[in-house]
Amino acid sequence: MKFFGWRMVFTGLAVEFTVIGFLFYSFPVFWPYLISELGMTESQLGMITAFYFIPVAILAIFIGRGLDKYSVKNFMMIGSIIYAVGLFSLSFINSYWSLVMIYLTILALGSIMMGNLAVAKLISNWFDKNAGRALGIAAVGISFSGVVLPLVVDPLLDLVGWRNVYVIFASVVLFIILPLIFFVVIDDPKTVNQVKDGIKRDNEEESSPQEMTSKDLLSKKVFWIISLAFAFQFLSMMGVIAFLPIHASKMGLDEIWNLLGFPVKQYVFAYALAAFGGVLGKLIFGYLMDLMKAAYPSMIAMSLQAIGIFGFTYFNEPIIFFLSALIFGLGYGAATPLMTACYLRAFGSHNLGKARGISSPIVAPLQPIGILITSILIGFQDTYFLAFNIMGCFALLALVLASQIQEPHKSEMFTD
Repeated sequence: MKFFGWRMVFTGLAVEFTVIGFLFYSFPVFWPYLISELGMTESQLGMITAFYFIPVAILAIFIGRGLDKYSVKNFMMIGSIIYAVGLFSLSFINSYWSLVMIYLTILALGSIMMGNLAVAKLISNWFDKNAGRALGIAAVGISFSGVVLPLVVDPLLDLVGWRNVYVIFASVVLFIILPLIFFVVIDDPKTVNQVKDGIKRDNEEESSPQEMTSKDLLSKKVFWIISLAFAFQFLSMMGVIAFLPIHASKMGLDEIWNLLGFPVKQYVFAYALAAFGGVLGKLIFGYLMDLMKAAYPSMIAMSLQAIGIFGFTYFNEPIIFFLSALIFGLGYGAATPLMTACYLRAFGSHNLGKARGISSPIVAPLQPIGILITSILIGFQDTYFLAFNIMGCFALLALVLASQIQEPHKSEMFTD
């Protein structure tokens, strides 16, 4: 029988594409229409991302526990229905606060039930030896949506209007993603007479993972090291990525190139390179995670992120700037699958949902702080030099913390 695990991976990729892509990567393309029609401001719209992480951090605690105990497939199906309702509701908004409330309630709940947390748990049920690679491939959907969706959504907005685009988004989730989950997702390989990675091991039946309580996890030093290391990496990334095109423009990269018949500004190309680097980073570091201890690929990724930030902070020569953007993307793109893989290595698949869930109030609140720091400093200086140097230092702090990640012995994770 052909191994079904990779079907879970590519279903996860499709889910990640629609959750992150529809919620975030396409959202700035809507801004001019929301500003002109509903009188919203750029500042208000930018804060929605920061607000969104508050309910997500709280919900993740409970959803993570539920994913460890109950059917991941059911969570994803219910979540996709709620998420579709939220997207459809956006087509009826008439004020800023109606937009905020939908993001903070319906969309927050739906996305956390079907998104990265659930996908990571599903993949950990199907993979062990190849978990890093599988998590990396699934997470490609996140970065790929950043490359594709803005290019697709922009002409759609002029063609059918922004309200109808949200109806299209909801229809994709309801009539493509939901059936995909229903027909493809299988919670446990054992229910279809398969094993993790598709490879039967001699000790497969001899041990079972220890179930840990939230108190157990919080008492582990490695839990705090992983959580804080990636929290600072995400903080560093968020304080840079949204401002990269504007920074490139301020550095003089305004020339328009003709690429494959399309006019592309240099600063847009730099942003696209970072997103493309994110795709490569997820694939490369997912593979490396299966070959070495968790600390090493995490440290390499964080180093690349810091090098990239310092590179395009200090150099405005196009070649160096573009190379730095690509290196930055390689580093930050690996963050999500590496963080999940670190928790998986430390606590096993049986505790992954809980570990990711209770880490969310640690990791999620720090992400918008990066945006806030950069926004405040740019208001004083009209340059990103100081802000990006600080973000580079946060990436180095993440690197130092990651160097302390230690994996437990198998005997600590399993009981006979």
